[in-house]
Amino acid sequence: MDFLEFVEQTTYLNWFTFGLVLVLLELFIPGTYLIWFGLAAFVMGIVVSYAALSGIEILVCFAFISAVFAGIGWLVYTKLINKSKVPEKYKYLNDMAGVHIGKVYNLSEDAVDGRSKAKVGDTFWLVEVKGNLKKGDKVKITGVENGVILKAEKYEE
Repeated sequence: MDFLEFVEQTTYLNWFTFGLVLVLLELFIPGTYLIWFGLAAFVMGIVVSYAALSGIEILVCFAFISAVFAGIGWLVYTKLINKSKVPEKYKYLNDMAGVHIGKVYNLSEDAVDGRSKAKVGDTFWLVEVKGNLKKGDKVKITGVENGVILKAEKYEE
């Protein structure tokens, strides 16, 4: 028995079972995407119970329904994410470099080719600056590059 014959022989109960397995897997493997394929399998169970389709038609139909449900899921999660605003104090949670944006530090070395270092706490961070700044000059962090390089500009009090 090849794969297409196997697909042709699936009944609505097989599709409902497959959908239930996918929805339950979502509980144990959280990723927010298996549930949408599980719902697509439930719809396929309904389609298979009312229409006699070939193996290829079943696979194409399942792919189409899965794409529709994945799009619905994308819209739902996009709306939820846009609706939930992150409080400012949690904006840089787990972003060790982003926390420093807007803060002022002293350079620990003279700038060479636009790069220097600044001591932040007990760590030295690589700082990208404009101009020839000297050791001890104050810089204000304006951004982050690749999560490890602090972009800064000279701080004027």
